[in-house]
Amino acid sequence: MSNHSDDIRLIEEFTRGAHAAFNKIVLKYQDMVFNVCMKMLRDRNDALDVSQDVFVSLYRHLKEFRGDSLLSTYLYRICMNMCKNRLRSRARLRRNVAYSLDSPVEAAGGVMRREIDSGMPTPRDETSDKERRKIVRDTVDSLKTEYKEIVVLKEFEQLKYNEIAAILKIDIGTVKSRLARARAELRQKLKDYYEWM
Repeated sequence: MSNHSDDIRLIEEFTRGAHAAFNKIVLKYQDMVFNVCMKMLRDRNDALDVSQDVFVSLYRHLKEFRGDSLLSTYLYRICMNMCKNRLRSRARLRRNVAYSLDSPVEAAGGVMRREIDSGMPTPRDETSDKERRKIVRDTVDSLKTEYKEIVVLKEFEQLKYNEIAAILKIDIGTVKSRLARARAELRQKLKDYYEWM
């Protein structure tokens, strides 16, 4: 039985009142949803919260699912929309919080001075693969949401253009142009870093 027909069967069971079918859907897709949330939000607690919200939303609206797309596409769409909402919420909170760079910060080991970290290693720093990946992830994270979501779905989730277009409800041409712009912006932002390597 194909993945799609298995999903349709589980949805039909759920709509007839078999709530165990929904549990099977959650088990099948929970890792995918959490991974996308982590890549978009870069915070474990937010990713867990949003993942849970995705499945709560799916539970509430699954009876409305018409099957025009794959269930995974439908879940990606819910997930991306909820991640964008969380990112907007974070941005609003950050705009409303002011910090003094002179005031100390409470930490587990005591009180520390607040320092500004550029996030970029100096030429003398030895950079491991883990550090390089963090720099790339941070740079992806700095992209506008419409570019970030394309990069996450294409480069990290390895989805095809038509799948991304269906998830985001945009034309394939728009997917390609946004991806090209995102890649150009990433190249520009990472240019100085890679010149030192």
